[in-house]
Amino acid sequence: MNEEINILGVFMPSILVCAVIAYAAMALMARVLRGLGAYEYVWHRPLFNLSIFVCFLGTCVLYLSKVHS
Repeated sequence: MNEEINILGVFMPSILVCAVIAYAAMALMARVLRGLGAYEYVWHRPLFNLSIFVCFLGTCVLYLSKVHS
């Protein structure tokens, strides 16, 4: 995953693009979980959000590596 992605003429590292996508997905998931009241069953909320972010980031990286190879 050493490629760079061209966004409006600016070359961005692909891991940065994946991190932004993963953060947006994590924020959306956190809002849904907060609305459903699922955070009442979570012991450490920031750690849980970090794990969701890492899962989304890994999924995005794997997807981009499959697409670009």
